Amino acid sequence: MSPRTQGHHFVSSDSYSGRHRAPGRHRAPRRGPRIAKSGYLLPGAAAAALVVTATGATVAESAPAYFDLTGTAAKARAHDAASAKFNRVETDQQREVQVTAARARVLEAARIARSAERSAVVKKRAAAAALKKAEADRKAREKWVMPINGAVFTSGYGWRWGRLHAGDDFGTPVGTPLEAMSTGTVTFAGWQGGYGNKIEIEYWDGTVSVFGHLSQIETTVGDKVAPGDLVGLSGNTGHSTGPHLHLEIHPDGGSAVDPAPWLHDHGLQ
Repeated sequence: MSPRTQGHHFVSSDSYSGRHRAPGRHRAPRRGPRIAKSGYLLPGAAAAALVVTATGATVAESAPAYFDLTGTAAKARAHDAASAKFNRVETDQQREVQVTAARARVLEAARIARSAERSAVVKKRAAAAALKKAEADRKAREKWVMPINGAVFTSGYGWRWGRLHAGDDFGTPVGTPLEAMSTGTVTFAGWQGGYGNKIEIEYWDGTVSVFGHLSQIETTVGDKVAPGDLVGLSGNTGHSTGPHLHLEIHPDGGSAVDPAPWLHDHGLQ
């Protein structure tokens, strides 16, 4: 290169060439490209796959590789594994709770069934006992007994001396106790003509008994009586030829009937 005009700076080729590195003094190549921000070196095989362009950009000659330099993926996998384990444990616990609850329901249902069965048995027994007692009470109320004990039959039902003798006569000493024949109510107690002292009792089935010629009355109208209750004493009052009980039976409160068949049907003779 020729020198430039005087007055201007002169730059020789020798001085310009001094700005370049001396031949043979090149910088030693790096072992591999360094990732500036991460501070990690790429492995040799990975470095070989990279090519530096003229603008300084790095282009991969093969498929791009992903490097998890911060451990995010590993943490995510660990988190997923922990979540899955937690879910399994939680599911097992829920299943165990459900099984326990189901077993408890079955046991409770069985207990309720046993209790209901015992209660039903108790109620059935109580009902049977109540029915038995009610039946016994009914039989006691509806029991029939003879109004006098130890007496001797002296005259029966039928016509005599032109009139009806409407009952049976039982000879017995004066003062012999007279009893109600069953459960009933006293409808008459007092003096009545040829009957002398007389008592009428209406019983639970509508039957009416008449006791005549009593020496003493031990009840009043409206009294409730039970089988065997004392109502008076035998005697010889009214139209009587001797101490005795005159007994009449009026079914359903109607006309008098022969007492003998009626007494037999009721187990009294």
